[in-house]
Amino acid sequence: MFNVMQVARQLKSAVLADPERFYSNETGAWVTGLPKPQDIHVVTGREPFWINLGYWRDVERVDETNCERVGELFMTAQAQLAHLLARTARLSKHDSVLDCGFGYADQDILWAEEYRPARIIGINVTPNQVRIGQERVRLMGLESVVRLELGSATRIPYGSGEFDVVFALESAMHFRTRGDFLREAIRVLRPGGRLVMADMCQKTDRESGSGLRRRLRHRYWRGRIAFPEANVWTTQRYLAELREAGFQKVRLESIASDVYPAVNTALAALRGMTAAERRPGDITVAKVREDVRRARQMEFEQLQWLTLFNCDEYAVVHAEKP
Repeated sequence: MFNVMQVARQLKSAVLADPERFYSNETGAWVTGLPKPQDIHVVTGREPFWINLGYWRDVERVDETNCERVGELFMTAQAQLAHLLARTARLSKHDSVLDCGFGYADQDILWAEEYRPARIIGINVTPNQVRIGQERVRLMGLESVVRLELGSATRIPYGSGEFDVVFALESAMHFRTRGDFLREAIRVLRPGGRLVMADMCQKTDRESGSGLRRRLRHRYWRGRIAFPEANVWTTQRYLAELREAGFQKVRLESIASDVYPAVNTALAALRGMTAAERRPGDITVAKVREDVRRARQMEFEQLQWLTLFNCDEYAVVHAEKP
């Protein structure tokens, strides 16, 4: 029976979720071992601590035959997503870059080493991620290029026209709100500056006309990952919001088919292999292989980004300031 009071209590908890709490207490890095935030420790600075779904178009996909290599393959796909954003932005050595919501700074290290922009400023609302990112940058000798700070993407602590590129790699859906971020992004960009994001949305309206129970379910799960209801946009609304903020040459390139199915299988393998290592007597690799096989065979509409968060689109977003 549909327990209205129970759902109401869950919704209250979910609605109160915020990115700082979510990333400080609940979600660590999506890498081998799935370390919690409190378990992440820096030794050399090169340890991977990626938190994104990955871009799998040219990466070997995880399946039941190679699930032992999930850490390596997942990390490759996550780095490929950072490369895709850099290519989309036409990132060059002359660019001053702002990265909003940088996680543990994996993409900033990659961009600094492989694209060598003039500077990268990162802002993030999660103190633990800022501390770890700063430690990694220091250990890798990148302090002259990369500076990471505590700060909000909806109240960017920089003046107008200071940056050539603004990035938000799988972070803008968490901002309160994404619309406020767009207005701040265009403010801090120079004329001709580029905004580039990897983000989740809906191809068309998936909310209207659905039943109360389904709407409450999606609202609850989005709240659990600090995804405000104000940020539930269709692609058409996304383009309209960009134009309303003042951007031109706006476009959304769908990469959902190269993200959602592959990462669904990868996460099944990563969770399974982590459990097998922690509880070798209870979880066998054979069971992990079977779970991965089932995950690989899921239909698109069965994937968790649709069933839980109701987001069937994953896109690279590009826009320019006139």
